[in-house]
Amino acid sequence: MKVYVEFLGYAAEKVGRRWIWLEVETGCTLGDLFTKHLGSIVGVELSRALAEAFARRELVVAVNGRTVDSLEHVLEDGDRLLVFPIAAGGA
Repeated sequence: MKVYVEFLGYAAEKVGRRWIWLEVETGCTLGDLFTKHLGSIVGVELSRALAEAFARRELVVAVNGRTVDSLEHVLEDGDRLLVFPIAAGGA
């Protein structure tokens, strides 16, 4: 099955691209996507760093427009993921 992953902000800068289509197995979790599939494209070290940033709530992942909070979230064919940093700022 295929999933579409779009990166925003520093996630896009680190990955070096804005989007990617990934072929994943049925039952693939968000954690699998980071460690197995994304790691084969951007490198294991970077994919682990992104997964850790997600676990620390420094990165947000939305699947089909809804934020997810677990690396155990199971993906489905055609899912569209958006990976972006938490916005910070203020006066």
